[in-house]
Amino acid sequence: MLDRQQLETFATVVQHKHFRRAAAALNISAGAVSQRIKMLEESVGAVLLMREPMVTPTQAGEAIHRYIMAVRLLEDDALQHIKPDRFPPVDFAIAVNADSLATWFEPVAWQLARQHVALEIIVDDQDHTLTALARGDVKGCISTQRQPLVGFVAEFVGGMRYRCVATPEFAELHFAGGLTLPGTLKVAAILFNRKDSLHNSFLASFFRVAVCGYRKHYFPSPTALLNAIFDGLGYGLVPEMQAEPLISAGQLVDLAPGHSLVVDLYWHHWESEPPPAANISQLVMDQARRCLVHDI
Repeated sequence: MLDRQQLETFATVVQHKHFRRAAAALNISAGAVSQRIKMLEESVGAVLLMREPMVTPTQAGEAIHRYIMAVRLLEDDALQHIKPDRFPPVDFAIAVNADSLATWFEPVAWQLARQHVALEIIVDDQDHTLTALARGDVKGCISTQRQPLVGFVAEFVGGMRYRCVATPEFAELHFAGGLTLPGTLKVAAILFNRKDSLHNSFLASFFRVAVCGYRKHYFPSPTALLNAIFDGLGYGLVPEMQAEPLISAGQLVDLAPGHSLVVDLYWHHWESEPPPAANISQLVMDQARRCLVHDI
């Protein structure tokens, strides 16, 4: 039987990524923290933490961290059933890409926030959210990666379709004859941030050749990116859920009619989920089935 005090100490070290900061949070000495971690490692027969260059869990440590998070969820769920108003809400962190949060995932977040949880949403590029799950920072994530981590499941939630758009004035000035390779090298593209690979993928699929060397502006929020396109600073890829009504209203034009980019998304979660986490996974899957592309 694993010692709960040692497990909570280990989880606190993982959370703070530092022994002394964990000690301060627990109101004990750094030596006591080290001793508890050592005893836990001896009891499981494995090294749980890498100390250098920074404190991070090993693969065995990640499994232990998932275990203590699951124990906390089960405990909180039981206490809520006994006395719903007495105990504080359970912490639940999720990693999601900004475009999903701004479109189909936002209603999921609202429903979660209305439940007895203290919700934290960590935003990162869809190609990088899995890192937060691997570190134990979150209990689930939306990712483009189809291969799950050990102890996790990756469920396909659907495809997110992007349209390449610009204002009518920008399109007339720079792409009067349609989207061309020389044209893309002369004007700026609006991207989310340096991790954003969507534009490269779109150009490669449209022109059937890798395109580089074009000018880029970075606006790291879906609203700011869309406003930059509206202001005529460049053209870019926008989720169809946002772009379609604007195209229909004549505020934007599709620079590549009939050619869109679909990004497959997966919901990564624990293989063995306690009921509270399983309910959240079901909520995510239900909303995704209603909003995302499934027949490509």
